[in-house]
Amino acid sequence: MIAAIILAAGESRRMGSPKARLPFPESDGSESTFLTHLLRVFGLSRAEPIVVVLGHDASALEDEISSGPARVVVNDDYREGMLSSIQAGIASLSGEPIDAVLVCPVDHPDVSRAVVDALISRFEKEHPPVVLPVFHGHRGHPVLFSASVFEELERAPKEVGARRVVWDHEKNLLEVEVSDPGVTVDVDTSRDYRAFRDKT
Repeated sequence: MIAAIILAAGESRRMGSPKARLPFPESDGSESTFLTHLLRVFGLSRAEPIVVVLGHDASALEDEISSGPARVVVNDDYREGMLSSIQAGIASLSGEPIDAVLVCPVDHPDVSRAVVDALISRFEKEHPPVVLPVFHGHRGHPVLFSASVFEELERAPKEVGARRVVWDHEKNLLEVEVSDPGVTVDVDTSRDYRAFRDKT
C-alpha cells in the first residue's frame, strides 16, 4: 500500500488567504480548489489510503473533505512546520501495512494522476528510500518516502525538515524524469498564484 499525504495545515501567511481554498482551473473549464483538485487526483490514482493533514482553521476545511474517501488528521503542532504534519500523517497510518507515502503540500496543486502512478510504479520495481519527480532537471512534488525511512523522518531536525532525509539518501534515491511541468509548480504567494493562473 502506498498512501498519499496531502499537507494543508499551514496558516498561508505569505499568501494572505488559505491556499487550500484557492480556485484551481480544471481541464474541463470548471473550477475546484487546490485541495479538491489534489483529492481528485490522488483518488483516481493508485495511492491508497489518502490522508489530509489539517491544522490552522481545520474545521473550515473539514467540510470540503467530508464527502470523499480521504481521512482527516488534525496536527495541533502545525506551527512547528511542515515536518510536524508529515509526522502526524505517518503516525495516523501506524499499524497498517504501508510500504511508502507520497507527500504533497497543498501549495503544489498541479499534480497529475500519471505522475503519481509513475512514481508508485518505479518504487514498486526498485524500492529506493526516496523517489522524486524531475522536470528538466528540477525536482518537484509529490515526494515518495519508503517506510524504511519513516524513523528518519521522525528524527529529522525541525529546522531542516524532510529535506534532511532526502539529503542523507542522495546516493541511493531515485529521480524519475517526467514530462509534466506541474511537478515544479509552487504557489506560495499571491504573485505565484497570478503567474500560475496566467499559464493555465
